[in-house]
Amino acid sequence: MAVEQKTGIWKDTLRRTSSFVMPSLILGLGSRSQLPELVKKYGNRVCVVSGPNVSKEARVRATLLKLEQEGMTVQVFSEVPSDPPIKTVNSCAEFARAMNANVCLGIGGGSPLDVTKVVAVLLKHDVEVESLIGIGNVPARGLPTILVPTTAGSGSEMSPNSILSDTTNHLKKGIVSDHLIANEALVDPEFCLSLPPRPTAYTGMDTLTHAIESYTNKFAVPMVDTLAIEAIRLVSENLMEAYRNGENPEARYHMSHASLLGGLCLRSVNTAAVHALAYPLGGRFDVPHGVANSLLLPHVMRFNSEVAGERYNVIASVMGFDDAVAGVEQLSRDLGTGRPMRDFGVQEHHLPEMAKAAMEVQRLLKNNPRTVTEADALAIYRQAW
Repeated sequence: MAVEQKTGIWKDTLRRTSSFVMPSLILGLGSRSQLPELVKKYGNRVCVVSGPNVSKEARVRATLLKLEQEGMTVQVFSEVPSDPPIKTVNSCAEFARAMNANVCLGIGGGSPLDVTKVVAVLLKHDVEVESLIGIGNVPARGLPTILVPTTAGSGSEMSPNSILSDTTNHLKKGIVSDHLIANEALVDPEFCLSLPPRPTAYTGMDTLTHAIESYTNKFAVPMVDTLAIEAIRLVSENLMEAYRNGENPEARYHMSHASLLGGLCLRSVNTAAVHALAYPLGGRFDVPHGVANSLLLPHVMRFNSEVAGERYNVIASVMGFDDAVAGVEQLSRDLGTGRPMRDFGVQEHHLPEMAKAAMEVQRLLKNNPRTVTEADALAIYRQAW
């Protein structure tokens, strides 16, 4: 249903060059049974990177046990928090070196998967994490990497991005390179069946944000438009069911599908002002990424509406609403994600410093369909506060 607008900043999209790079992908309910064969393609000493709760989940434990039964050495680094700091990457790399790993296996939400990508590079190249920050600063591919998401939100299993927290400057920073793209992505929606309602809601809204920001991106291209619109449709039709009935495999499948489509969008066009403004929330106040996106998305959309009207009309139609912003706000209310920033410890006097910090994320702000000044960022924060 993606359309080619002939006016405004999208009038010449057919002349834009686009490219597409992705991991080898397996998607399907129960597809985790194929993991041992995937791992064997690359090695037999597996460093598993996950979070503390993920590593205890029954399906994850059974999957890792199967690897051991197939004769592989499996050791688990389970200390990845939400919005992981750079020091976590270094600790994980030390752990993997000590076991002489030859395969990196990330299992979890976006945070463990992002850490896995960078650790794989550190194990093969003598570089510091800080030197990789930015676009195109990764020297070459790292160890073989297999990514297995257990949430439907970040799309990290498909993207060339790794987002880490700079705890010194209280800001999240991105490492972006095709060298981070995994060798294999295995997406088994059954891993999401045990995900509680609240993280289901926030990760789902993260997927929706990826898709909306890709479709309304200043540098949008038709191929990515198609992926983004399908992701928006899948979220609109399935997120509430996944939230209300988490053990519905069909809803979980469609949300996992939407998430990986959103991740694919990030390589060609990436995100924009919602993510840029969300970074100070995560870096300064430890607001989880999906939460920050959820509470900022409608406010940024309203800001962009004067230039993105045609594309918002398409989004509204896909969501079944007359107005795209109203559709997003209604979904947020139904999910309970439409909360103000003050609920997360943000004080009004913090807003100017957050606006200043957000302006440092120009790699994303440049993608926004409407130019965002520091004054604009402050106004959006005040609306969301």
